[in-house]
Amino acid sequence: MKSIAVIGLGQFGSQIAVGLSQKGFEVIGIDSVANCVNDIKDKVSQAIILDATDEQAMRSVNIDNIDIAVIAIGTNVQASLLAAALLQKFSIKDIYVRAIESLQQSILHSMGIKNIIDIESEMGKQLSYTISSGKVGRYIEISNRHSLTEIKVPQNFIGKTLRELKLRSRFSINIVGIKTRIPVVQDDGNIEFEEDMTEVPDPNYALNKEDVLVVVATDENMQRFLVRGEPV
Repeated sequence: MKSIAVIGLGQFGSQIAVGLSQKGFEVIGIDSVANCVNDIKDKVSQAIILDATDEQAMRSVNIDNIDIAVIAIGTNVQASLLAAALLQKFSIKDIYVRAIESLQQSILHSMGIKNIIDIESEMGKQLSYTISSGKVGRYIEISNRHSLTEIKVPQNFIGKTLRELKLRSRFSINIVGIKTRIPVVQDDGNIEFEEDMTEVPDPNYALNKEDVLVVVATDENMQRFLVRGEPV
């Protein structure tokens, strides 16, 4: 199992660290603020109070031996860049860096950092899609032309199958999954719903009101579907 260092344990970094740890990775969380480290120390393999720009301190905890590094530092651009340069000096190949401004992105590109995380831009695009369409849930850009999008099942799709709707031939979009809500009876008799994901959709499955379609398409075809896809 690969070892991963997450540097910067604010809300964004701590979620990455805990999420990777839950998936079975050996995660080392690093931050110079004690409270941030203490908040996740029981949820990751190691949580260390450390200045990630201090070469000697980083070597003392064997960071130069990790497989992957994620620099999730927020507003301190200088510290983020210095940490990235230090990790490159350690010959760590897989480095992910959160960038919060265009100049920082340009510098990271010039340093040869390929994995640049622009979370503000990504969230802005997702929110714009959600607000403008009223139908889109999660939106993930997977290229400069393609996206993976979650869409609530339109009212007049309910009860119809993917085979009947013929979305691929009509709109050139691909349904790669369907999220469904499954009722579960609790010990006290109350019913709660659990979300389940069907990775390979059955073309003969009749869509339900609460279902969510997971769609991969070009942005152009996605917009065409959102505008014209309601009437069947």
